[in-house]
Amino acid sequence: MNKNLFKYFFLLITLTFISCEEILLVDNISKKEVNLIAPSNNAVLSSSGVTFSWETIEGADKYQLQIAIPNFEAPKQIILDTIVTKNSYAQQLNIGKYEWRIKAINSAYETAYSKNSFEVLNNDDFQNNTVVLLTPSNNLTTKTALQKLSWDAIIGSVNYQLQILDENGTLIKEQSTETTLLNFTFDEGKYTWKVRASNGTTQTLYTSRSILVDTKAPNTSILSAPVNASTTTNTSINFQWSRTPIAGSSEKDSIYVYTNNALTTLNFKDKGTSPYNKTLTKGTYYWFVKGFDEAGNESARSTVFNFTVN
Repeated sequence: MNKNLFKYFFLLITLTFISCEEILLVDNISKKEVNLIAPSNNAVLSSSGVTFSWETIEGADKYQLQIAIPNFEAPKQIILDTIVTKNSYAQQLNIGKYEWRIKAINSAYETAYSKNSFEVLNNDDFQNNTVVLLTPSNNLTTKTALQKLSWDAIIGSVNYQLQILDENGTLIKEQSTETTLLNFTFDEGKYTWKVRASNGTTQTLYTSRSILVDTKAPNTSILSAPVNASTTTNTSINFQWSRTPIAGSSEKDSIYVYTNNALTTLNFKDKGTSPYNKTLTKGTYYWFVKGFDEAGNESARSTVFNFTVN
C-alpha cells in the first residue's frame, strides 16, 4: 500500500475512533420526551404575553423552541425558531391560534419534538403580561457607566414605568416613557433597574435586573520579595507583593516573569495571590505584577524587580 494512503487510512480510523468514543461519553437522549408544562394543549389565554415552560431533560444542553401560526402541519408562518438553554421562554403574541413545539439537544443526540396547540383569545388580563428585559444582561459587572436599558414591547401598552434603585433600595431614578429604550449613566455601585407596562388602566408587575458598575482600576501592587537585584541559590522562589483592594467588583493579580530586561522573553505568567511559589532554573529574571477586576479594569504595572538564581 502507498505510504501516504496508509497514513490517510490510519488517520481516518483514529479520528473515527475518537469521534465514537466522544459519542459514547454523551447521554443518548433520543428516546426521551420533553414534557410540556405551559401553555397546555388547547389552552385559551387572555394575555398576549405567553411564557412557555417545560421540564428539563437530563443530559440535554439546550432546547429548540418553535412557534407556528396556526400549526406545523399547515403553517402560515413560523414566527419563532430559537435555541434556549433554560426551560422557559417569554414571548409576546398577537390574538390568534398557535402551535408550539420543542425538542432537547446535546452534542450528539436530540429528542423528537413535543407540541401543544393554544389560542390567545384577547388581552383582557393585561396585568398578567411580563416585561422581558433585553439589555444589559442580568447581574452584569461592567466598567461602562453609560448603559442602554431596553426591553420588549408589550402589546396594548401605552407607556412603561422605569425605576432604578441603589443597593440600599433608595430610588434614584423614576421615569415614564412610551419607548422601550432609555440610555442611563450609572455612578459607581450596584443597582437594580426594573420596568413595568401600563395600558392606561392596569399595570403589569415589575421585572427587574441587577448591575454592578465599577470604573476604577485596581491599585498598583508593591513588590517585596525576592528583593530587587538580589541573588539566591534556592531554585524555589517565593514571590511576595501587596496591593490595597478597592471596593467594587472582585479583584485578582497576575504575575509576569521574563528572562530579559526588555521584557520580551516571557518565562511564565500566572494568576496568583501573594505569596506565590515557583521553581526556576539558574539565570536572571525580571518580574512584575498587575491587578485586574471582574469589570475589566486593570492596574498600572508594578515596578519591575530582578533577581538571579545561581
